[in-house]
Amino acid sequence: MNPILRFLVLLLPITLCGIGIPCLSVAQAQPISSLSYQQQAIDISKVLRCPMATNQSLFESQAPIAHELKAQIFSMLEQGQSQDEIIDFMVQRYGQKIRYQPEFKASTFALWFGPLLLLVLGVGLCLALVTRRKTQTTI
Repeated sequence: MNPILRFLVLLLPITLCGIGIPCLSVAQAQPISSLSYQQQAIDISKVLRCPMATNQSLFESQAPIAHELKAQIFSMLEQGQSQDEIIDFMVQRYGQKIRYQPEFKASTFALWFGPLLLLVLGVGLCLALVTRRKTQTTI
Protein backbone atom coordinates (compact mmCIF):
# COMPACT_ATOMS: atom_id res chain seq x y z
CA MET A 1 0.00 0.00 0.00
CA ASN A 2 1.11 3.52 -0.76
CA PRO A 3 2.73 5.17 2.31
CA ILE A 4 0.68 8.36 1.88
CA LEU A 5 -2.55 6.37 1.69
CA ARG A 6 -1.54 4.37 4.78
CA PHE A 7 -0.85 7.61 6.63
CA LEU A 8 -4.28 9.02 5.65
CA VAL A 9 -6.04 5.81 6.75
CA LEU A 10 -4.33 6.07 10.16
CA LEU A 11 -5.01 9.78 10.40
CA LEU A 12 -8.76 9.47 9.69
CA PRO A 13 -9.82 7.80 13.01
CA ILE A 14 -7.61 10.15 15.01
CA THR A 15 -9.15 13.16 13.27
CA LEU A 16 -12.68 11.89 13.80
CA CYS A 17 -12.02 11.31 17.51
CA GLY A 18 -10.43 14.74 17.81
CA ILE A 19 -13.48 16.39 16.26
CA GLY A 20 -16.07 14.19 17.99
CA ILE A 21 -14.96 14.74 21.59
CA PRO A 22 -15.33 18.57 21.54
CA CYS A 23 -18.72 18.21 19.82
CA LEU A 24 -19.91 15.87 22.56
CA SER A 25 -18.80 18.24 25.28
CA VAL A 26 -20.66 21.13 23.62
CA ALA A 27 -23.82 19.01 23.31
CA GLN A 28 -23.68 18.11 27.00
CA ALA A 29 -23.00 21.68 28.10
CA GLN A 30 -26.70 22.56 27.76
CA PRO A 31 -28.15 22.82 31.26
CA ILE A 32 -30.71 20.27 32.37
CA SER A 33 -33.10 23.03 33.47
CA SER A 34 -33.46 24.38 29.92
CA LEU A 35 -34.43 20.88 28.79
CA SER A 36 -37.23 20.81 31.35
CA TYR A 37 -38.29 24.31 30.26
CA GLN A 38 -38.31 23.09 26.70
CA GLN A 39 -40.53 20.12 27.58
CA GLN A 40 -42.88 22.35 29.58
CA ALA A 41 -43.05 24.81 26.67
CA ILE A 42 -43.94 21.94 24.33
CA ASP A 43 -46.65 20.74 26.71
CA ILE A 44 -48.14 24.24 26.97
CA SER A 45 -47.99 24.80 23.21
CA LYS A 46 -49.92 21.57 22.66
CA VAL A 47 -52.92 22.75 24.72
CA LEU A 48 -53.12 26.20 23.09
CA ARG A 49 -54.61 26.89 19.66
CA CYS A 50 -52.72 28.96 17.10
CA PRO A 51 -54.54 32.28 16.50
CA MET A 52 -53.70 32.20 12.76
CA ALA A 53 -53.74 28.53 11.71
CA THR A 54 -57.06 26.76 11.39
CA ASN A 55 -57.50 23.98 13.94
CA GLN A 56 -53.81 23.62 14.80
CA SER A 57 -52.09 23.87 18.12
CA LEU A 58 -49.18 26.23 18.64
CA PHE A 59 -46.93 23.18 18.62
CA GLU A 60 -48.12 22.08 15.16
CA SER A 61 -48.42 25.50 13.54
CA GLN A 62 -45.72 27.04 11.39
CA ALA A 63 -47.32 30.51 11.35
CA PRO A 64 -45.03 33.39 12.37
CA ILE A 65 -47.22 34.26 15.35
CA ALA A 66 -46.99 30.67 16.58
CA HIS A 67 -43.20 30.92 16.63
CA GLU A 68 -43.42 34.19 18.55
CA LEU A 69 -45.85 32.73 21.09
CA LYS A 70 -43.70 29.63 21.60
CA ALA A 71 -40.70 31.86 22.26
CA GLN A 72 -42.77 33.93 24.68
CA ILE A 73 -43.89 30.76 26.51
CA PHE A 74 -40.26 29.65 26.87
CA SER A 75 -39.26 33.11 28.09
CA MET A 76 -42.06 33.16 30.67
CA LEU A 77 -41.00 29.72 31.91
CA GLU A 78 -37.43 30.96 32.34
CA GLN A 79 -38.80 33.88 34.37
CA GLY A 80 -40.33 31.37 36.77
CA GLN A 81 -43.98 31.52 35.75
CA SER A 82 -46.07 28.36 36.05
CA GLN A 83 -48.03 26.63 33.31
CA ASP A 84 -51.33 27.92 34.68
CA GLU A 85 -50.05 31.51 34.81
CA ILE A 86 -48.87 31.30 31.21
CA ILE A 87 -52.17 29.84 29.98
CA ASP A 88 -54.11 32.50 31.91
CA PHE A 89 -51.95 35.21 30.32
CA MET A 90 -52.63 33.81 26.85
CA VAL A 91 -56.37 33.60 27.55
CA GLN A 92 -56.42 37.23 28.76
CA ARG A 93 -54.55 38.31 25.65
CA TYR A 94 -56.34 36.21 22.99
CA GLY A 95 -59.59 35.14 24.67
CA GLN A 96 -61.02 31.69 25.39
CA LYS A 97 -60.68 30.68 21.74
CA ILE A 98 -56.94 30.13 22.24
CA ARG A 99 -57.65 27.10 24.42
CA TYR A 100 -58.05 23.81 22.62
CA GLN A 101 -60.40 22.63 25.36
CA PRO A 102 -62.39 25.51 26.84
CA GLU A 103 -63.04 25.70 30.55
CA PHE A 104 -66.25 24.15 31.88
CA LYS A 105 -68.59 26.99 32.74
CA ALA A 106 -72.11 28.16 31.87
CA SER A 107 -71.10 29.83 28.61
CA THR A 108 -69.40 26.65 27.34
CA PHE A 109 -72.12 24.23 28.48
CA ALA A 110 -73.28 23.64 24.88
CA LEU A 111 -69.73 22.86 23.76
CA TRP A 112 -69.32 20.16 26.37
CA PHE A 113 -72.78 18.55 26.36
CA GLY A 114 -74.14 19.49 22.92
CA PRO A 115 -72.58 16.53 21.08
CA LEU A 116 -73.80 14.11 23.75
CA LEU A 117 -77.30 15.55 23.59
CA LEU A 118 -77.34 15.25 19.79
CA LEU A 119 -76.14 11.64 20.03
CA VAL A 120 -78.88 10.74 22.51
CA LEU A 121 -81.51 12.47 20.35
CA GLY A 122 -80.26 10.68 17.23
CA VAL A 123 -80.30 7.25 18.89
CA GLY A 124 -83.76 7.95 20.32
CA LEU A 125 -85.05 9.01 16.91
CA CYS A 126 -83.63 5.87 15.28
CA LEU A 127 -85.21 3.64 17.94
CA ALA A 128 -88.56 5.42 17.55
CA LEU A 129 -88.48 4.95 13.78
CA VAL A 130 -87.53 1.26 14.07
CA THR A 131 -90.29 0.50 16.57
CA ARG A 132 -92.81 2.47 14.50
CA ARG A 133 -91.85 0.54 11.37
CA LYS A 134 -92.10 -2.76 13.27
CA THR A 135 -95.60 -1.95 14.48
CA GLN A 136 -96.67 -0.94 10.96
CA THR A 137 -95.39 -4.18 9.40
CA THR A 138 -97.05 -6.38 12.02
CA ILE A 139 -100.48 -4.80 11.46
